Amino acid sequence: MAYLNANIPPIECFVRTNFLQNRTEWEESDSFLPCVIFGVCSIPGKAPLFHFIMEDGGIWWRMPIHAFCWKEDAPFANLHQLVLWNSFSSYISVTIFDFMREKRIIYFDRNKKQCEGKYLFTLDWSAEDSNILDVGFSEVPGQHKSGHFIKLDSGNFAIQPNNRIKMFEPSFVTKWGQQIIERKLNTNSWTVEDKDKWILSDDENYEYDIMEKK
Repeated sequence: MAYLNANIPPIECFVRTNFLQNRTEWEESDSFLPCVIFGVCSIPGKAPLFHFIMEDGGIWWRMPIHAFCWKEDAPFANLHQLVLWNSFSSYISVTIFDFMREKRIIYFDRNKKQCEGKYLFTLDWSAEDSNILDVGFSEVPGQHKSGHFIKLDSGNFAIQPNNRIKMFEPSFVTKWGQQIIERKLNTNSWTVEDKDKWILSDDENYEYDIMEKK
């Protein structure tokens, strides 16, 4: 698992120029420049941040997702509407799940507006180093979130957790639009080595026996 920075699948898109000039008001940008996003940075307490290159060879580090769009006429969206959670840890993984690749995704933003797009990849976090005090929630069952990176139809990008999205898979999702069960947050930590009911045979046999403790 990568620490702090990780590769992502390169994304050809545009960067809003007002983000390149240290403005404090993130109003609608009046100009856009081509770029390629190639990396992500994960800092606890901050939204996921992205690294990119521009046509003059310039490299820029740690830009928020609302700085980018893949359509020049994409409406400006506040960061809070595109990303629900900050990074949970400095240890981050980037995965393209084959089953989810380019599938249609919908989610509802904080204003309960439905947003639609296409799955690109998934960010996930853990507390990787056991020698460092874990003060986060990346491994707490009821608090952990992943972040699915979505290419929105609007021309923007978003990062949303499992419990905010629905994915359409035409060969299996036959009850689209229905809620077949009220899903609850999992608060269980699943392990098979927390019981004192079984012990192993006291020998050097490769195919050792497993016995119930008397």
